[in-house]
Amino acid sequence: MSLNRLRCGLGVVPISLSFLVFNLPVNAAHDWNQYSVCVTQLQKFDVSGENAAIACSDALIPKELSECVSMIGNATPINGNNSLTACFQVRRPIDLGNCVADIYNALPSLAVVDEETDTNEINLLTLLNSCRTSLRPGFYSECVIAASKEVAEITPLQAMDTCLAAQEFPRSLFPAYNE
Repeated sequence: MSLNRLRCGLGVVPISLSFLVFNLPVNAAHDWNQYSVCVTQLQKFDVSGENAAIACSDALIPKELSECVSMIGNATPINGNNSLTACFQVRRPIDLGNCVADIYNALPSLAVVDEETDTNEINLLTLLNSCRTSLRPGFYSECVIAASKEVAEITPLQAMDTCLAAQEFPRSLFPAYNE
C-alpha cells in the first residue's frame, strides 16, 4: 500500500513543477531579448531608433554590436553613428571597441582639440578607421601605444600608420627579403 501512495505522490510533483514553469511572467523573457538591449543601448549614443532597429536586426550578435558602440561612446567623444558603422563592418566588434578605447585612453594627445582645423575629429575618425581595418585589433592597439610612447619622434597618427602597415615592416629592416 505505501508503495502505491509513493508512486502517486511522485507523479504529482512533476505536474506541479510544470505548472510553475509555465506560469513565469512573459516580461522576464522580454528583458533578456538581445535585440531590445541592442536598440536601447544604441539609442543612448544618439543613433536614431530606425537606424538602431535596422542595425540590430542585421547583426549576427546584436549584443556585441551595441556593446562595441557603448565601449567607444563611453571612452571617446566619437559620434554614435560613426561608431555603429565601424562596429557593424567588423567580425569582432568587441575587439574593435577595446582597440579604440585602449588607444584613446593611453594617448591623451588624441583628445587635443584644434578649433581651426578640427584636428580632434580627424584624429578620432582615423583612430576608429585604423582599428576597424586592422586584422588583429588587440595587437594593433598595443603596437600603437608602444610606438607612440617609446619613440619620441613618432606621433600617434604616425604610429597608427606604421602599425597598420606592419606587412611592410620586415622589408624595411631586411631589404633582401623582397622576394
